[in-house]
Amino acid sequence: MKEKTGIIGFALTEIFIGATTFTAVILSLIETKSAKPMEVLIFVLMTGLISSILGLGILRHSSICYRSLIFFSLVVILSKVLIFAKIITLNGALETTVPADLKNIISLIYHSILIFYFTRKSVKQSFI
Repeated sequence: MKEKTGIIGFALTEIFIGATTFTAVILSLIETKSAKPMEVLIFVLMTGLISSILGLGILRHSSICYRSLIFFSLVVILSKVLIFAKIITLNGALETTVPADLKNIISLIYHSILIFYFTRKSVKQSFI
């Protein structure tokens, strides 16, 4: 039962993050207030859409979405580690009103917890 609650919680979080990101970019385009380059907007739109799709797939216990969520979470963790190690830097095009360091720390913690949770045997069995 605890596994089901956690799965639903993470799925709804992914849907919320994705939908919020997607909606914010669309609204900024409608209001023509975005100064971000088009390729950045497309990237952010796609990641928002992917996040929502993965969340919906997790709710449906899709094994493809399960594996994809873990894969993308690992990519996020790797990118945050490389940013903190100053091996890679962002040009600021993706930045928001939230300070970059705080956003990166929250993202690193969230995705680490997500991977820890979803790789537990009892949770993993829900997606086989």
